[in-house]
Amino acid sequence: MIIKRVLVGIDGSKNSEKALEFALDFAEKYGSEVMLLNVSESLAISQVSQESVQYPGITSTNVLAKDLRRIQEELLAKTLEHARMLKPTLAVSSMSKEGDPALEIVETVKEGHFDAIVIGHKGLGKMREIFLGSVSEKVVHLASCPVILVP
Repeated sequence: MIIKRVLVGIDGSKNSEKALEFALDFAEKYGSEVMLLNVSESLAISQVSQESVQYPGITSTNVLAKDLRRIQEELLAKTLEHARMLKPTLAVSSMSKEGDPALEIVETVKEGHFDAIVIGHKGLGKMREIFLGSVSEKVVHLASCPVILVP
């Protein structure tokens, strides 16, 4: 199997950092390019009307959505910079999306013709995992390419 494109799920967790480091070493061995993907579920809050939800100290859900986008962009920028510092010869890019993390990862893999996915076994969504199942578990079941889970 030829591995030309590797997608790495990034969420800012320690496991996500471990997944990134593994993916960079993996991609270097195969001469692959790497795409960092961060999917934010929280940005959907901008769709909620201001009258239906009240947040202490926040007067507009649009402000909250902008703050969340800024945090997401900063996370990706720092992670991209870190990746390029660790492996300056690798082609590394980044992308952010909104929605269900597992579904967006799988869709991005299909659209971008990725050959492998590298994700942390557990991310930041501890409570969500209890009720809906982990992102990594969903990705393993739905992906059309190999998925490497990094503990």
